[in-house]
Amino acid sequence: MRRPVGKSTCPMNMFLEVFGDPWTLLLLRDMLLVGKRRPAQFLDSAEQISTSVLSDRLKRLEAADMVRRVGGGERNQVHYVPTVKAVDTLPVLFEMALWSMEHEPLAAPLQRVITRIREDPADYIAEIRAELAHETDLHGCVPVESSCTR
Repeated sequence: MRRPVGKSTCPMNMFLEVFGDPWTLLLLRDMLLVGKRRPAQFLDSAEQISTSVLSDRLKRLEAADMVRRVGGGERNQVHYVPTVKAVDTLPVLFEMALWSMEHEPLAAPLQRVITRIREDPADYIAEIRAELAHETDLHGCVPVESSCTR
């Protein structure tokens, strides 16, 4: 499912149409850096996303080919797997975290994550990519460019 072009094809506008709200970025953070996959896990985050907002943002991420919905039938069987396209956002997410740590005195990151970002971000991204490749193999998904098909 492809998302329609929004207000303009300006690269900044297109970026903001995908990532223009905090919930989308927080869901990507939880998927890519914490390993959350199931809706109940996202609802358990400190930011306390509502079920309706969660459902909407997961649909948006799926439409943008950032996540692939896996499973079906019963609600507790559904989970979301980030695509290669989502993993490609990691350098941006890393820079946002580093900026926040420098300019926001109350920023309190997961220490293991920020240590990896500071030590060797490329190696950390490669590790996340490898874990995701293994995970998609387990779920019968085949990585294709920036997504996974069932």
